[in-house]
Amino acid sequence: MKKQPIFCLFIAFSTGVLIRDEIPLTDLWIVLILTFTFLFLVLLFFIHRSKKAVLFILLFINIGFITHSLYTRPNDLRTFEEKQILAFHVIKKLNSTEKSKRYIVAVIGIKDEKQVVVPFNAVLNVPKHLAPLDFKHAYSGKFYVNAIQSPQNNYQFNYRKYMQRNDVLYQLYSNEEPAALKKETTITDRIKQKRLEVLQNIDMSTLSSKSKDFLKGIVLADRTDMEAEVSQDFTKSGLIHFLAISGTHMVIIFWLLKKVVDFITPVRYRKGTVIVSLLLIWCFAVFIDYGSSVVRSCIMLSVYYIMVLLQRKPDLLHSIGLSGLAILLFDTQQLFDIGFQLSFLAVFGIYWLNQPILNLLPKAKNAFQNFMWSVVSITFAAQIITLPLVLHYFHQFSIVSIISNLIIVPLSEIVIIFSLFMTLMLGGIGEIYWISSVYDFLIVNLLELIHFFAEVNFLFFEDIPMSLSEMLVLFVLIYLLRALLKERSLKSMLQATSILILFFILRLGLNFYYFSQEEFLEHQYLSQKIFSVKKHDRVVFYLPENLNKNKVEKYLVKSYVVSARIKNYEIIQFNDKEFSGLKYRNKIKFVK
Repeated sequence: MKKQPIFCLFIAFSTGVLIRDEIPLTDLWIVLILTFTFLFLVLLFFIHRSKKAVLFILLFINIGFITHSLYTRPNDLRTFEEKQILAFHVIKKLNSTEKSKRYIVAVIGIKDEKQVVVPFNAVLNVPKHLAPLDFKHAYSGKFYVNAIQSPQNNYQFNYRKYMQRNDVLYQLYSNEEPAALKKETTITDRIKQKRLEVLQNIDMSTLSSKSKDFLKGIVLADRTDMEAEVSQDFTKSGLIHFLAISGTHMVIIFWLLKKVVDFITPVRYRKGTVIVSLLLIWCFAVFIDYGSSVVRSCIMLSVYYIMVLLQRKPDLLHSIGLSGLAILLFDTQQLFDIGFQLSFLAVFGIYWLNQPILNLLPKAKNAFQNFMWSVVSITFAAQIITLPLVLHYFHQFSIVSIISNLIIVPLSEIVIIFSLFMTLMLGGIGEIYWISSVYDFLIVNLLELIHFFAEVNFLFFEDIPMSLSEMLVLFVLIYLLRALLKERSLKSMLQATSILILFFILRLGLNFYYFSQEEFLEHQYLSQKIFSVKKHDRVVFYLPENLNKNKVEKYLVKSYVVSARIKNYEIIQFNDKEFSGLKYRNKIKFVK
């Protein structure tokens, strides 16, 4: 606590948020508990001043609990039987589907409806052939309004809970084009509209479709129209962070901005260039619709250079804690965002493991070797620390990701700077065709290289079960890994070995438990029933032949296989008009 007070308070605040999220208390009980706890802690603070550190930790757990209570959205939902005439404006564009364009919209009015509190947010689905929506208009139209439903099976991804954390509870559907209305635009609307216009300029350029999507993603954080195959290549090769706007991108862009500002500023004003560069990087963050990784990077850069200006030694953990607290104080729901978790965890991993790994590598003889060893150590540190979380959420891992990162990351500086220049060119002076040709050639070949890594299937592992308890044990092991790499003593080796044995005992126990289960289950998919028979490590699914087998496998079968720790599965389709039900061990489940 004495060495890293801000980081410890960030952990305490996050703990309070997690506790509140797991306790479904009524508002009255929340007020009573928090009031009593807060007064008790204040009293203890004055009585036991020698234990200030512990009291501060408890106080920030309490503050996290209170703050998350304020940001927890209600679950009260209305049911709309018929189409409703709505007025709305666009907040954000989402990833498109095969048939629809999707937006998050704020519904600002419902005709003849006085019982619904407006505005409220919803996901709008409109057919792809209709004109795109923008931020300078409001819209009205007739829509079906459906509440986002919880998953029909408890092992599936809870899309409703995910959207609820983003304050979105409904979905809107219509095949008709909404009517555009005039509205009074805010500064935020104008910024979003300008960003949309830059994206449209990129779409109208002569670049190939894949290069357009890459450019929009790497600079403007827009992957809404990216082809599924390209996105899958980045995921399977372990390079999805390269496509997303992350700390690497922001550091490179800040470095470039500072170089430009230094060049045009007289020497006697050079100290002010840091402040100007920080203001510019924050402007860029606002322009690209600041995500948690972008805000975190901007805060950390700001804290680092403010410490430099104040002639104090910069501290990475201090920066992590300060940026984390700043984000969570504005929205505690960000703590449950996977991008937020991976972003902060990767930075902490670099702090915790980078130097111990670097010390194991041969001593660099020149600047180039020093750069390459730094890339190797940072890559390994980030990959190791995030691996348990990646396995817990995505249940897949590619060994080739280590190799791909070592090759692609050193190229990131050139690619990001070139992409930023292309964005400024297309959004400002217009397209210069020979420059576009060079950029297109570079990106197409880069994507081919990434596709090559993604196709190395024998190094790609999927459907890896990883429970919360297993993940936590692995994090303890990674925590002890630092001492093992630095000291390589018998004590550190025994500590790490004991935790590793604990992990294998836990994993074997869970595997045996699920192996011994025999199940005859009925699953819901859309409005139809799917049956499964599980025995030991094998399961057979029976589904009506009118269902899309690939989609059922992707959205239902894979989730069940991972949750039940099954290695082998089979899918059998049947004609639901010829079979009324399925019988197994004297149990009968009917199709309808």
